[in-house]
Amino acid sequence: MATFQINIGDHTSSVGHYKAFSKHSQHYSSLKWARNKLFAVAKHNPPSNTFFRSLPGGRSLTSLINDSSIWVNYAPTVAPLFGQTKMGAKEIGISDRPFVVGKWMVLATVIHELAHVNGAPATGGNTLAEEAVYHCGLGSAAEYYTGVDDPSTPYDPALGD
Repeated sequence: MATFQINIGDHTSSVGHYKAFSKHSQHYSSLKWARNKLFAVAKHNPPSNTFFRSLPGGRSLTSLINDSSIWVNYAPTVAPLFGQTKMGAKEIGISDRPFVVGKWMVLATVIHELAHVNGAPATGGNTLAEEAVYHCGLGSAAEYYTGVDDPSTPYDPALGD
C-alpha cells in the first residue's frame, strides 16, 4: 500500500530549505511511528475522516495518508514553528521542535500539516488545521469547547495560523 513519503534522501523537495531525514535518526523513527499511528486513527476514529472531508480540499484523512505524492521533509530552519506546508503543495517540512516534545507532538504536527495540504488556510488566525488535531483524538473536549489549553495533550486550542 502506498502512503505519504518520508524524505530520506530519495526526494528533492521543491522547497529549497527542506532536507532529507537520516534513515538512522530518532526523527525518522518517530515519523514512522506517527505514520503507523495515523492509520489506526483513521480506522478507529471516524470523526477524523469526517472532519478532513469538511476541509476545503474535501479529502478524507485516509485518502491523504495513502497519497504517495505527499512528502514529509526535515525543515530545521522553520523553527520556532513545528511544521510548515506550502499552500497548494504536497511538501511538508517538520522542524526539530515537535521531536523534542515527543512522538505524540510529531503525530499532531503531521496531522496539522496534512490539514493544510487539504486546504485548511494558513493565514488570518484560522484554526482549522489545529482543529484537525482535536478531531483525530489528540485533545480533550474541555480544551476544544472552553479554549483553555491542557498541556498534557498536543492539541492547542489557541493555535491559529
